[in-house]
Amino acid sequence: MKRTPLKVAIGAICFVNLLYMIPSVAVSGMVAAFPDQPQNTVLLLLTLPNLTGIAGIVAEPWLEQRFSRRQLSITALAVFFVSGLVSFVLRENLPALIAASMVMGAAYGMQATLYPLLVNDGFEGEERSRVMGMVTGMLQLGRVAATLVGGMLARQGWYNVYLCFLAVLVPLVLAVLFLPKKSHSEEGPKEDGDWFSLSGAVRLAVEGFAFAALFYMVNTHLSLYVEGYGLGDTALTGVISAVGCVLAGLISTVFAWFERHTGRFTMTWAFGILGALYLAGGLWISLPGAVLCVAGAFLGMGLFSPNLMLGFSRCAGPRRLAAVTAAVLTVVNVGYFASPYITGFLAGFVGESPADVFRVAGVLGLACALGSALASRKPQAPLQAAQQKAR
Repeated sequence: MKRTPLKVAIGAICFVNLLYMIPSVAVSGMVAAFPDQPQNTVLLLLTLPNLTGIAGIVAEPWLEQRFSRRQLSITALAVFFVSGLVSFVLRENLPALIAASMVMGAAYGMQATLYPLLVNDGFEGEERSRVMGMVTGMLQLGRVAATLVGGMLARQGWYNVYLCFLAVLVPLVLAVLFLPKKSHSEEGPKEDGDWFSLSGAVRLAVEGFAFAALFYMVNTHLSLYVEGYGLGDTALTGVISAVGCVLAGLISTVFAWFERHTGRFTMTWAFGILGALYLAGGLWISLPGAVLCVAGAFLGMGLFSPNLMLGFSRCAGPRRLAAVTAAVLTVVNVGYFASPYITGFLAGFVGESPADVFRVAGVLGLACALGSALASRKPQAPLQAAQQKAR
């Protein structure tokens, strides 16, 4: 049975899932629109969605006990759309904007948990790897498209970036039409999916935290690298970042091919690529060096993200899959938040310059690659064995 409509629906959901970040292209206009408010208060529009996103991630397994994944996906998309529309209409009311951004973040978090569940539930084997690579690639390509379109809309008024949320109507319609009414965990006997590998989940969480913390350093230090060393301006930084997102999207789309050749060492490759190119960019301070740092981060992300999402189904049965997914994704998000603090801590020992940060991050990335390789030497037990052990 062909599942092309389901692939299209999940891909469309992922394409719009990072729209909550769209106000970041209009920060200056946003701050200028509320001159009587402290800048940090206005910037809550950017930071709060990440915090409430964790709430959405944590809430999903609990909500799944009462509603189907189809119902949750449709609801999250509808809330996402409405929060964007409300933000556009109430653009002069900062408290309303902040409230809408909080709701927007919760919807994002729920969608971020649901899409790997939908893929793991709807596809098997190599097809699952292909589809997971495709939909995670759509995340990055959607981010690029939103940045470009949002930037153009913001020229006519910062609040116009919220018009991008009109695009959410497309996946909303596709979700209504094509998402299955019941998941495998709802259809099968309870005991069939009631198994869980604690060691597998802990490993995913540790690797996810480490990669997230290292990856986020390119977000916090790329601009400092390019502009601080006199290599270019903000526009050039944006172009390099956009190219990085495209690279991540492209590598994700061929993830299944890559995984066939790397097997259980795929995560090792993700850390290794990030670490090697970070280190090279930190040593070679130049515009090509900045490009190397971005390439390392996003090429690594193109392998890390689908590999992480596929890993959930390897350490939990259908009935525990949502809880494991939510728990690991929460740890990954904590890694993103912890990244600036880790960088600040390391700066006290190695220096605060962007090149110093990338050099140290590169060494840490290579160390993580070595640790991942050592942990991957022994193949994981087959799923059936883990299932029998759980019983």
